[in-house]
Order: sequence, then C-alpha cells, then structure tokens
Amino acid sequence: MGVHWLYAMTYSDHQLIRDEIRPHLTGTRTESAALLAWFLEAVWRIEPEDIDDAICDGPGDKGIDGLLVDDDLGEITVLQSKHKVNAIGTQGDLDLRNLVGAAAYFANPSSMDGLLASHPNVELTRLLNRLQIRDRVAAGAHATRLVFVTDSLLDAAGQSYVTAVAENDPPLEVWDQARLAAVARRTRRPDLLPDEVHLVAVAPPTVIRHGGGAQLAVGIVPAQQLIGLPGLADLSLFARNVRLSEGRTRINRELGLTIDTASEHELFMAYHNGLTILTHGLTVDDADLTLDGITVVNGCQSLLTLHEHQANVTDQLCLLVKVVRVERQTDLADKITYRSNNQNSVDIRDQRSTDSVQRDLQAQMQEHYGSSLFFAIREGERSTAPRVLDNKTAAQFLTAVYLKEPWNAVRKVRLFDTDYRRIFSHSVNAHKLFLLNLLVEVIDERRDELDAQLRASFASIRFTLAFLLAQILRKSERGSLLLDYPERWLPDKLVGAKAALTLLAQQIVRSVNYYVASETQERAERGEDFDPKVAFKSQRAVGSLEHQVVSIAERLAMEVPSYWFEVEPER
Repeated sequence: MGVHWLYAMTYSDHQLIRDEIRPHLTGTRTESAALLAWFLEAVWRIEPEDIDDAICDGPGDKGIDGLLVDDDLGEITVLQSKHKVNAIGTQGDLDLRNLVGAAAYFANPSSMDGLLASHPNVELTRLLNRLQIRDRVAAGAHATRLVFVTDSLLDAAGQSYVTAVAENDPPLEVWDQARLAAVARRTRRPDLLPDEVHLVAVAPPTVIRHGGGAQLAVGIVPAQQLIGLPGLADLSLFARNVRLSEGRTRINRELGLTIDTASEHELFMAYHNGLTILTHGLTVDDADLTLDGITVVNGCQSLLTLHEHQANVTDQLCLLVKVVRVERQTDLADKITYRSNNQNSVDIRDQRSTDSVQRDLQAQMQEHYGSSLFFAIREGERSTAPRVLDNKTAAQFLTAVYLKEPWNAVRKVRLFDTDYRRIFSHSVNAHKLFLLNLLVEVIDERRDELDAQLRASFASIRFTLAFLLAQILRKSERGSLLLDYPERWLPDKLVGAKAALTLLAQQIVRSVNYYVASETQERAERGEDFDPKVAFKSQRAVGSLEHQVVSIAERLAMEVPSYWFEVEPER
C-alpha cells in the first residue's frame, strides 16, 4: 500500500507541474525548455518578455540550458533543465555532473573561447552571443550559481552527489519535483468555480467559435439573474479578477444611484461596459446559455454594486454579457483577464495582482504567518488577520531596505513597472515581508520624535529612515543575518527583535534631527535655504545623511559595544 500511495503522490505533483508548464510549451520549445521557462517566471521571477533571451535547449548544449546575467554584481547564473515524461522517473547524477562541469567554461576568456570552438548547438551559440557572455567574462563576470531544475525526484546517486558538492564554488542549487510542486501549488491560477450556471438572455446571443477550443457568446442578460451567481457573496466568483471592491468610490456611488432610480434601468446597458465571464463549457440553445464552471474577470465593481442594491433591481435592468469558453490549461484566460481590464481605469499594480509572483508571496505569508499578518495584493481583499501589509507598501520598503534606494521608493509608477522584477526578486519571501512589516511598525512609531519639518513629510521620509535602520543593521553580523534570514528570529523572537530595533531607530531619529538642524543652520549662514522635503528624495543628500548617521552609530558602539543588533537567533 505504501508504494501505491507514494506513486499517487508523485504522479500528482508531476502532473501539477506539467499542467503549469503547458502554457509555456509554445513554438519549438521542448518540454524541458518549457519547464525552465516556467521556472524562470514563477520561481526566479524574470519578466516574461526576457525569458526567451535567457534559454536554449537541444543536444550539444554542453549542460547549459539557460543563462542569467547580473551586470551590477558581475554574476552569471547557469541553468539546466530536465523534464521526465514518466511520472515515476527519477533524476540521477550524470546531468548534475555535466552542469557542475559547465562552470569551468566561465572561468576566463580562454575557456569561453574553448566553449565556442567546441561547436555547441546553434541555440547555445546564439545564447552566448546574444548575452555577450565572452565580453562579460573578460570584464570580470563569472559563474556564481548553478541551478538544476527537474520535475522528477533525485535518486540515491543524485542525492549523494548533491551532498558531495555541497561546499563547491560556485554552489549547486537543485530544484526537484518536491520544491517545484510547492511553488506550483502557490502560484497556480485560481480555478473557476465548478458550478453549472444557467442564464436566459432577452434574445438569442451572438455566438462565435475560434480556434484552440475558444468560443464566445455575447448577449443581453437581466441583472436579476446575474446577482444570483454563485460565489458573489464571498467574492470567490472574482478569484481571477485583478481587483475586488474598492469601497464607496464616486463611481460606485453614482452606479448605486442609477440602480436605485427605476427610470434609468431601460438605458442602463447603453452606458455600462458589461461583464466578461469565463467558463470551461458553454452550450447555447436559442436564448439559453449553460455554463460549466464560472468566474468573472471584468465587471466586479458593477456586480457587487448590483448585489448591494438588489432590492431596487427591476426586470428592465439588463447588462451586456460576454461569455468566453476557454480550455482548462491555456494562457488565453490570462490574456482575456489582462486585456479586458486594461481598457478600464486599472493601474499596473492592479494588473500585477494576478501574476505568479504576488500569488506566491501571498500563499507563503498565509502558510507561515497567516494568523498574524495578511499580504494584500488586490483592492478589496478580506482577511481576519490583525495586521495587513499591502504589496504597494511592501514594494516601497523593499526598494528602500533591500535595493538601498529610498529616493526611488517614492516613485510609485516604477514600483510595479520598470523596477518590478528587481524589487520582487526571487530572494524575496514571506519572511522578509514579515520583517519589513516589523520595520514599518518601528519606523511609524517614531514619527512624533522627528523634527516638526520632518513630521509633515513623514510619508516619504519613512523610507529613508527604514534604509538607515537597515544600514545600521548591516554593521553587525547578526543584524546582517536578520535582514537576509529573518526566519531565524521571527516570529519566535519578535518581542526581543522589535525592542532592539526600536532602540536603534530612536538613535537614528535623533541623528536625523541633528543633521537637519545642522544643515538648516549652515545653509542659513550662507543665505541659502535647506528643504528636507527635497533633500530626502535626493540620492546625494541621502548619502550624506547616511554617512553622518553611521559615523555617530560607530562612535556610540565604541563606547557601548552592545549598541549593534545583538539579539540571539532562535534557530
């Protein structure tokens, strides 16, 4: 019985991964390349449009299926991916050895010349040339990480080899079936509600059939039927929507007033965009529509307002409804969700709410800290957790603390656009977000201790304070470890960690107040004006402030060695 149970579990994880990589199986990609493409997007958090430039596949690839380059750090990550058709197939050590051996190619320009002269396959040659790897190695870049991706489990030989090379440089990082399946469960798109739904349009709808199994029906449906859809009360009907209720906004109030005015109902459809519904099965019989599975990807605000004012909905109030049948494993549903919302007033943060990065982090937070902190990625989400960290605030503090760019944290347009993958990199996890929330609390509690000029600009200055606190933490071994591995302290040592962080933050605030007072006086003596609101958004000014704050901290530490963060980790 144990063998059969293990087989079922393995097959389930293997099939889950196969389902997730299927949308990436496009063009000439092999399943191994599709697996790597999914890994780069879901685990390594690379922008989808950059994935093609990072991968190659095929025989003669010298154990190299993908390359990632970090020019700032001069680092090259070498990746190899292996897909197993058989669900119970295992991964041995041969492919692992090939990947470890491939690191030697990136040691110096001569070894790169040797690789190119060995006639690797066309895809690898193009990849090396596309990323200008030879030039980068000549400039000092080298392989710093080897990443092996497989949708099977390591056998005894594979496990033994990983143990044997554990201390190698560059290190070998293995993502096998168990690790990949955990990510796949966290990042997979929410399923459609399984309900069978019947709608009766006021007239036979227009039906259009497309290739790939897609089918579209457009009709006019009475609102009274729509407010009875399953999952409306608990919002599960909108699981794929980029945002939920935004509360009592001007638009929602005006929409509610229209619903409450019976004379407006006949023309309601004329100035309303309608709903977009996805389903896995669609049958149209005259004016009757039968849906097998349902989710609403556009029209959430309207449907919730209709539900709230349902007592005033009449037979004359109808909506234009688009029902789209999509296959279960396809990226078409994602495209429809994105593009149907992109036509409305939806910002880039809303669009990011449904991608794998945000879903992964939210699931991690629920798993590790669900009882104390909720990570909100969409407007209108509900939670019973006592504290909430929204992803916009997280993005700003990640920029300040981990990217060390507090002056960019205030540029909201960049957070979920040009800097998105830098901010929410693969190193960001629920533990770091939990620590960030703690830093936010500590900083926010210091507001009243700031100079009056700074209190008025606290919304932007708090990012610089968080940056300074992180820089002080980096001055000690334990402080650095706290930033990199907060799970060693949290949540068990939460009280002690917060107390220590509070003491550091208080001293930072005093140093900042002194800096502002000094700069104000010096500028005044020169007949100049010092505006801290501007200074704290300037990289140069923040650098000057950092130098002073760190210098004061170092002097204090000479007098009191325990000044630095010295809380013992729990594990």
